Amino acid sequence: MENKTVEITKDLKEQLLQHARKELPYEACGVISGSADRGALQFYPARNELQSTTRYHIDPHDLYRIIMDIEEQGHEIWGIFHSHPASPAYPSETDLKQSYYPDAYYLIASFADAKKPVLRAFRIIDRQVKEVEVVVK
Repeated sequence: MENKTVEITKDLKEQLLQHARKELPYEACGVISGSADRGALQFYPARNELQSTTRYHIDPHDLYRIIMDIEEQGHEIWGIFHSHPASPAYPSETDLKQSYYPDAYYLIASFADAKKPVLRAFRIIDRQVKEVEVVVK
């Protein structure tokens, strides 16, 4: 059965939002490692190779380094993170086209209201979007 909620720590949420703030006005991106039984474990910030306000592409060197470290730790790609500097925290058409990890959660932070950023999570499988409630512990 598909999870209806996903738990992340307060510290992890703050790491995601800090990285996104630092990258404004561009979209920020990164990878979250974890496992099915232990959940989200570590955030790996990455460079947005596109330096774009509306699109992201994780720098290939960063992605290689991140994947090697995740595998060395015995973990897996648990989540893909990126931000939307001025639009809602919902997958765009571009995000749907680039959803290469069907087993991962996609976490999106919106800074449309910079004073109150919104973090949401989704599963994207075959371009079908299902929201998963984020529970911060």
